[in-house]
Amino acid sequence: MKLNRLVVGVAAVAGSVLLAVPAYAATGQVDGNITVSGSSCSWTNATTSDVPPNTLTIDHTTVKPSCSGSITASLTNDPQVTFDDSAGTVSAPEVDVNGTVLGITCSYKVTNVKYSRQGTGRAYTGGPFTANLSSGGGLCPSTETVNSASLTFH
Repeated sequence: MKLNRLVVGVAAVAGSVLLAVPAYAATGQVDGNITVSGSSCSWTNATTSDVPPNTLTIDHTTVKPSCSGSITASLTNDPQVTFDDSAGTVSAPEVDVNGTVLGITCSYKVTNVKYSRQGTGRAYTGGPFTANLSSGGGLCPSTETVNSASLTFH
């Protein structure tokens, strides 16, 4: 009888300890699109560190854009995204991208990026934004205009 009470007691303590451990944040996904100088790049199912409305980061290694025209693009940092549901916005302090045309790679940085919610879901659009050259050769323009960008979190 004492053994049974001991087993029940140990099981109760173990259960309460396991339930007291905080759950890790669930990862989410994001689709996106960006248009620059008439070329458009889009991606689907990139991984995020959490789900909205929690602040999250977008894992740049999972953003695999497909681009129109002769351009290729890549995200080169993990942007931190903050949601403001009362204002219907999402913002990122910095987004770094590489663009390659005809074998020439230019790196750009966009700061203080802000998107506005479309409808009641988690779709956001923004732009135009100014992207400033952060590295690249003399053939790279010192700035590029990001005409539009969109993010859809799921």
